[in-house]
Amino acid sequence: MRGFTGRRIRLSTRSAATVATGVLLLSALLAPTTMAAQPNSGLATVDGATGDWSLGADFFANMTDAGHPDAAVRAKLYLKYDCDSETLSALVLAQGDEQVRQQRTDEAYIMIDGKKIIDSSHGQFAWVNGDGELADGFEGGADLAAGNYTLRAHVLVADDSLDGYTPMDVVGRNVPLDIECQDVQPTATAKPPTPKPTDNGGVAPTTGTHQGPTKTLPPTDTLGSTGTSSSGIGLILTILAVGSLATVVVTLGGRRRSMARVEVKERDKR
Repeated sequence: MRGFTGRRIRLSTRSAATVATGVLLLSALLAPTTMAAQPNSGLATVDGATGDWSLGADFFANMTDAGHPDAAVRAKLYLKYDCDSETLSALVLAQGDEQVRQQRTDEAYIMIDGKKIIDSSHGQFAWVNGDGELADGFEGGADLAAGNYTLRAHVLVADDSLDGYTPMDVVGRNVPLDIECQDVQPTATAKPPTPKPTDNGGVAPTTGTHQGPTKTLPPTDTLGSTGTSSSGIGLILTILAVGSLATVVVTLGGRRRSMARVEVKERDKR
């Protein structure tokens, strides 16, 4: 009985390990290899100062040797995007005691879809705490419409290697950049038109600015107005007609009574 119990435990452990392995493999197959990222909202002044940056909220990607995922993080990329002006702001900062090569201006850039949009010759550009040879990083800005792109950030970090530097790229080298802006339609406020005086001293009716068919309310009954006069004349004519009809009826009735009396008198004579 004990041996049977131990055998059941061993089989259960193997089954659990098989299931766990299958789940991990399935997760690896279903998981996306890259994740699109949205830059933080905002706009930075490109002046080499980092006071208008949040190193927490504006963080976008780590930068390593040639973008290798297993290499040490020696620089970081921060991004902002302003939907109103359609401006992308970027900040690249070396980490710890690291510094970047300031003399290699061609090796400090932000690239979108394979084209440089921020460097010493494109967009706005400024070194951060530069002394002419070394700097803490660089800052830049460029016009960029909202949309889906691939981004590459690149800079040279100074070191004691034979070249004197190590190229830093975002992890993956070219990473997705998704910029989405939600259009907000302003609420239109109707402004009542100013009434214009007419020649007779009254106020002319105004025309609204509402687009589409305009419904006009019927005129209000007012003494002396045309509509009221027509109604009054019609009422008087109606009363006169009724009165005339009544007179005719009364007259006919009187004649019939007179004729009846004459007939009665003739009968009495007979």
